Amino acid sequence: MEPVVLPELGPALGRLVHPAAAVGIDALLAPVRLALVTRLLAAAGTARVALRAGEASAAAAALAPAVWADLWDTAAEEAATLLIQRVDDRITAAAVTARMPARRADRQRVTPSEHRAIHARLGAGAGAMLRTAGELGQVTGAAWSEQVLATARRMESAWAALTAAAERELAEWEPDIQLVAAWRRARWPLWTFTVVVLAVALYAGLMLGGFLPVPGPLYPLAELWWNLS
Repeated sequence: MEPVVLPELGPALGRLVHPAAAVGIDALLAPVRLALVTRLLAAAGTARVALRAGEASAAAAALAPAVWADLWDTAAEEAATLLIQRVDDRITAAAVTARMPARRADRQRVTPSEHRAIHARLGAGAGAMLRTAGELGQVTGAAWSEQVLATARRMESAWAALTAAAERELAEWEPDIQLVAAWRRARWPLWTFTVVVLAVALYAGLMLGGFLPVPGPLYPLAELWWNLS
């Protein structure tokens, strides 16, 4: 029986290993992509060590379906965190420009429930990859190695779906960010206060100038003002 050999996964991972120019959403999620590839290649390395030692079961455990699922869930959570940080940073910048009170700006930020929903939407494109990974427990030998490569190829597609979903999330938050940027403090309290102050000042001037009668309770103050004048 020929020993089982696990080929390098890099070629199967395609754009995960060799992405196009990192701009836009690709640049934002680059740390997540690199972390995902690093963890996967480390797991593959563990599997190769086990294969060289003749421990096929240990190799299978290193790349078991649950491992792929955990790798993907971690990547989806890290991507959601970076995406939400980008949204929060833009809300903060818009609030500062609009002079929106911090407490009011905080109400516009991503909530924990929205965070969980974004995580789920970003990870939703991995169905084919997870189904392919689920078949790893049903094959052995060379067929197992081929199934690992097939799962890696599906991961590339899943990553493309994740980045597309991330772009949609940013687009959906754009109107909220623009609402913060367009916010202006209500002017009527300031106008009301100004009118009241001017009215009081006018009344005091007319009263102290002798054009209006001085109310009894205010007469001591008016007399003090006249004495000082």
